[in-house]
Order: sequence, then C-alpha cells, then structure tokens
Amino acid sequence: MGAICRLEHVGLGAGRETYEGTVRFYEEIFGWHRLREVPGELTFVGDGHGGRLEIFATDAPPLADPHHLAFGVGLDDFDTIAGRLRAAGAILAEPFENPFGDRLLFFDDPAGNRAQIVARRAPLPE
Repeated sequence: MGAICRLEHVGLGAGRETYEGTVRFYEEIFGWHRLREVPGELTFVGDGHGGRLEIFATDAPPLADPHHLAFGVGLDDFDTIAGRLRAAGAILAEPFENPFGDRLLFFDDPAGNRAQIVARRAPLPE
C-alpha cells in the first residue's frame, strides 16, 4: 500500500440567501475561522487543528439525514454547545446516548445541512 491520503476538507453547500449566515454559524458556534474566501461564493473555515469545511453558495439541496457532519466536543462542553445551538435558532433533535455511552445531538445548520455534536466517552482510534 502506498501513502495514506488524509481528508483535506469537506464541501458543504448553502443557498445564496443562507450562505453568509451559515459561514458565521460555524464561526460563532464552534469558534472556527475563515481561512480563504471568495466573498459570497466560497469560504473555507477551519478549527485550527486540521478540520476544514468548504462552504459554497449553491442551489443544490442541503445535506440530509442520515448523511451528516459530526463535531467532537468535550463531555463537559456538550450542554454549553447545545445551548449555543438552541440560542442560534438551530433546529435540534433530542440528545441521546449511543451504546458506547457517547452523548449525541443532531441539528440543522442555517442552510438546512444535517450535523451533530458528539461527546465521546473514549476517543475513536487513529
């Protein structure tokens, strides 16, 4: 086997009317920052640790359930982040625990893309 290719970014569409609000949502809720952009068309945001989203204006439908983005949060931060999502007007499902004891909460971003926060009891292996 050759070199392992790492995930560089995930592309995420947003309607033109929700584009800027969607970029700000990821900045304000998760503390991500703009890395590169063509205003109104395309913005790369990142978490400063290698996680990156490419948010682009499109007329395509949003990422729908069961497809989703997942954002790792600390167990102690789960309720705080859930509160930020609620305060931002995100559509939230009921939080739950999976069979591993991880806490999960699905939500829709301003563009209607499905995402979740997950607080793991034990990190996934590398």
